Amino acid sequence: MPEVEKVKAVFREIPSIYDKMNTYMSLGMDVFWRITLLRLIGAREKILDVGTGTGKLESLAGSNGNFIGLDVTREMLALNKNVGRLLLASATEMPLKSESFDAIVSSFVLRNLPSTEEYFKEANRTLSRGGIMANLDAFPEKRRLVSDFFSLYFYRLLPRIARIASSSDSYSYLAMTVKNFKTPEVIAEEMKAAGFRDVKIKRFFSPSAAIVYGTK
Repeated sequence: MPEVEKVKAVFREIPSIYDKMNTYMSLGMDVFWRITLLRLIGAREKILDVGTGTGKLESLAGSNGNFIGLDVTREMLALNKNVGRLLLASATEMPLKSESFDAIVSSFVLRNLPSTEEYFKEANRTLSRGGIMANLDAFPEKRRLVSDFFSLYFYRLLPRIARIASSSDSYSYLAMTVKNFKTPEVIAEEMKAAGFRDVKIKRFFSPSAAIVYGTK
């Protein structure tokens, strides 16, 4: 899994263009995926947004103060408008009380963590009983009909476009994190091992994206 300092260095270079590039790279589908994630967890009193970055997920939710954002990269949080509800910390070592949230969510964070297993253990500790955890991410594309197109588009074309737009190689790294990442099925098993139940996978027709979610 990625080293924490390497991940920080990658995101330190691209905070101002990260959200726009995600939308361009997904042809606008990332907004739909995030909204689906929010609908899946439903109305919750206290939500922890892990890897909140610039706060895009909370902005889409139209939050009224029920979100707490956590991220390991200071430069990303500097562009987050949810001042006063942000925490600079690692997802694998959350300085938070046990059973203090009704929902824990992440979007495009899992493959940048030093350990997804440790994250799920921490999330289970921090989540209240009956709470839901949902993780949206990009996964290796295995479907025959779309894998060739996805590989050409995501691993070759997009990093070149992003390099021109951002003058950074960060997106080459991010593309490789998808290619080398675990499958949704492996993530689901890790969540179960951490104590989550009723773990399910919601796949999208769009290549690569899926939500893995479960309850405590």
